[in-house]
Amino acid sequence: MPKRILFSIVAGIPIVVFFLYLYRFSIPFANEDDLPTIFAFINRAFPFDEQALRLFFTPFREHVILPAKIVAYLQVIFNGCVDLRMMILFGNLCWVRIAWLLYVSAREANSTPLYFLPVPFILFQVQFTETALWPMAVWSNMVVIWLSFESIHLLINTKKKLSNWSFTLAFICAAGATFSNGNGLLSILLGLGILILQRVSMGRIVVWALLGALFLGGYWWTKSLGTPDNTYGLQTNPLKWLMGVCLFIGGYGDFISGSFKGLAAILGALLLFVLAIVNIKAIKQAPYWNSTIFKLTAFALFVLLTAAAVALLRTEPVGVDSALLGRYRHYSALMVAIGYLILVIYLQNNRIVVHRVFIGSLAISIGVGALSYYRDWGYRYMDYQKFWADSYNMEHNNLLYLNWKSQSGLPEIYQSTSIKNRLCQPELPLVTVSSLQTDSLAPVIPTTIEWGTISGESGRCIRVGVVKTDTLTFNLNNGEAWLWMLKNDQHKYFISATAIKTGPIQLLTKQQYFKPGFTGELPTCFLQKGTYQLFLVNARRGQPSRVFRTNHLIESGQ
Repeated sequence: MPKRILFSIVAGIPIVVFFLYLYRFSIPFANEDDLPTIFAFINRAFPFDEQALRLFFTPFREHVILPAKIVAYLQVIFNGCVDLRMMILFGNLCWVRIAWLLYVSAREANSTPLYFLPVPFILFQVQFTETALWPMAVWSNMVVIWLSFESIHLLINTKKKLSNWSFTLAFICAAGATFSNGNGLLSILLGLGILILQRVSMGRIVVWALLGALFLGGYWWTKSLGTPDNTYGLQTNPLKWLMGVCLFIGGYGDFISGSFKGLAAILGALLLFVLAIVNIKAIKQAPYWNSTIFKLTAFALFVLLTAAAVALLRTEPVGVDSALLGRYRHYSALMVAIGYLILVIYLQNNRIVVHRVFIGSLAISIGVGALSYYRDWGYRYMDYQKFWADSYNMEHNNLLYLNWKSQSGLPEIYQSTSIKNRLCQPELPLVTVSSLQTDSLAPVIPTTIEWGTISGESGRCIRVGVVKTDTLTFNLNNGEAWLWMLKNDQHKYFISATAIKTGPIQLLTKQQYFKPGFTGELPTCFLQKGTYQLFLVNARRGQPSRVFRTNHLIESGQ
């Protein structure tokens, strides 16, 4: 078998596995942020009228998220409804294009294709399913990186001079990035800096600067159309800010989320060190400003500036751990991949050292990828249950957050979406609630409830019960869910029943992913007044559901 074909097969394995995972676990339920950004927009802007254009540019918090709205709108035009699974799968193709841009850059430096192999294993893992499986986030956080990298790639050409076509397309990509996500405006600033450092004609610099100012001004104007987000403050502690930056770009090292925070910070600092040392030495070599190392550094600088912004604007008052959230992990994986390529290209004349770096990186990337799938696998089932329960409660009970008095208008958005059939439902219903048998023939399971008081903000349910049972086990079956149900003659409320993972050893030896038993939180403050009986429902698509009774009666408002 030719080496090129073998390389393509091996490099394609993590990509294929990644997309199969996305297809398997993408769900037809809207995330809570999909409701105001996509469906509230669709409900008001379709069919097109005089206010629709304004709504396209109305931001969600500080992000315009124009691509997500365009894609959703086109789906409604041609399909009649928004298919969230298709949004997820097509949106993640941006990640494939980003990987290809990194490959092309490495080949421009005459790097051996074999040494690129760790990159797809670094990029195509599931530490960041919070982004990869979230339609709005994919078409914001993924698209903004693709467009920004595309712009940089067009501006820095190691083989030939910058053409008018490349210059024009680069600016279009940078402008598109600006209206994809808040950090997209960095691509306009980076592009201007690249043109100045490359000493291109003054005419091009002036055109880029003037058009850039126009689009940046337009972005700031669109912010006035939305509601300011006052959740966060500025981080004024320099050490906390620096720690936030390191955690953001080094989050890949926290491969068991929350357990290796220190390793993530060290990895972030190491990436900064490699970036600085290599560029200090490479900048002395001509022509640096058109070199692959400069291009990769420009890619890294986009990630680094994003990290700086997140550490400045998102770590106060919640703390620096917010830089480790799953929604940012794809940036860290990207930074690790870029750092690895910069190191390999810089050391390519020292074959022994490069080969050791390659072997070590490949082994680590495969290991981290495998652990990411083990860790995330169970969360997919829990998320499915949660989103199904949320959807039911919004449609039938006008509640999304059972523990909060304010619902931010989200149930009304969901109800309007459901009435207009704007959300595609490609699957059969999980359960027909009206057919659930809750009479005395249902088996009784032993459960305990511990009531506790939560210190929280005004408008929050401060007394919550934690229900537990140890008699049943969650099996990883497709189309299956376990749900706590609070029921009386007028109302039914559903709450996801949470299962706890076993360790990797138990998974391998006993083929058991979850420990026996389920838990759940029962906030009852904002339920309709009445007395509710607690049940555990095992819903199975296409099969009769099983209902288990408990001996608990619960009063709402307690």
